[in-house]
Amino acid sequence: MIAVYVLCALLVLTLSFLLILAKSVLKVGFGKRCEGNSLLRYFTAEDFKGLKAQPVEFQNNHKETLRGFFYSDETRTDYRALLIFAHGMGGGHLSYTTEIDFFAKHGYLVLAYDQTGTMASSGKSLRGMGQGFHDLLCAIQFAKENEKSKNLPILLAGHSWGGYSVCRALYYHPNVRGVLAFSAPESEPDLLLAQAKAQTGKSFAVLKPFLRFWNRLQFGPAAVMTTSEILAESDVPVLLLHGENDPVVPPENAAACSPLLQNKKNIQTKLSPGKQHNVYSAPEAEAYITEVLQKFGVLSGNKDNDALKAYAETLDFRKMCKEDSAVMDSAAAFLENCLTKN
Repeated sequence: MIAVYVLCALLVLTLSFLLILAKSVLKVGFGKRCEGNSLLRYFTAEDFKGLKAQPVEFQNNHKETLRGFFYSDETRTDYRALLIFAHGMGGGHLSYTTEIDFFAKHGYLVLAYDQTGTMASSGKSLRGMGQGFHDLLCAIQFAKENEKSKNLPILLAGHSWGGYSVCRALYYHPNVRGVLAFSAPESEPDLLLAQAKAQTGKSFAVLKPFLRFWNRLQFGPAAVMTTSEILAESDVPVLLLHGENDPVVPPENAAACSPLLQNKKNIQTKLSPGKQHNVYSAPEAEAYITEVLQKFGVLSGNKDNDALKAYAETLDFRKMCKEDSAVMDSAAAFLENCLTKN
């Protein structure tokens, strides 16, 4: 009998330890703010001819303020639809101003904002990937009540974390007209565990159910479903674009590669040969970004960082942001089709 009590006590202690460890992994990944990189330049509307930006702000589900803009082309007097754009982790929505300008030039009113804990928005931390789709739900509600956008059909687009978010929005908003997702991961736990293994060489697969537990507790059922599980239950048109050499969201954790979606007529998937995480970027832009990141990694070891600052001053940010016209044109054609088919 004593042995049973001891085993039960050990089991409880082990489970408690694994829960605490999983919580620690989530805190390392999402327990701080993302302020971008002070050495990089983030384009604003003023950097693009004819791009207008009207400031907006709204609250997330924790009553924290999210800030962004309605973007539009100055030549437009009406809009084809509202495109809500969700950014990836790092520099906020200004990391995507080139793409925002592209969609505005195609006649869309674009709502882009910084997610919780990022750049211009409030929040002490990112909280987790699940916070991204809760921010998006608040953005959709804001758009439905705003005079500028309330009568427009809604399209969603996002990259990486944003791609994860726009797909999960379909769990709550099945009536949007279409979803465009660049580099969307299947699962947050798989993403975190793969990164942990890459950094340490050790497998932490035992933590997966505990990561799922914390996500379910904090963000609800959509946070523990895979992206493809959510998309498999939806009839909304979706385009998933992914790079076959993506080091951040590798194909084995890519929604675009899920066999669950192969026979879904409303789902289009495109795996781009040679492309990495920024699948919308021109090949030379991705190569340049890789070169810059490697150089930053080498130079960041300097205590005074003078060499890093000097290198940053030489960067060609237009080159870094050059788009792949074929990928972007396919995205534009998809959005057009979402509107004309409905």
